[in-house]
Amino acid sequence: MGFVYYILPDGREAGYGVEAECDDPECHRRIDRGRGYLCGHNPLGSKEDDEAGCGNYFCHRHLPDHRCPLPECGVRCDDELPCSLVAGHHRPHRNTVARPGRRPRRRAPPGHP
Repeated sequence: MGFVYYILPDGREAGYGVEAECDDPECHRRIDRGRGYLCGHNPLGSKEDDEAGCGNYFCHRHLPDHRCPLPECGVRCDDELPCSLVAGHHRPHRNTVARPGRRPRRRAPPGHP
């Protein structure tokens, strides 16, 4: 599936080919509904309940500071990527950026003399 244009489960059009306005109610800056403007890793309607981000689209001014109700945990995982679960969770940390099924490389133990 390409990310130029697609329909979200809630009926909204999305993708980097779709022009829109920032989802901040007081901002009218023109953006697209691509992943670069998305809060979280998946758009609203396609995300799991424990996944961080509100799934809305914001300009670069409002994306880092829009008082997201589901902010990321941010703790670094074993592979040095931040945990993508909602802040305050009580389960093991995880990231959604790493490829599924791949484990971080482990260093071999030092050789014995």
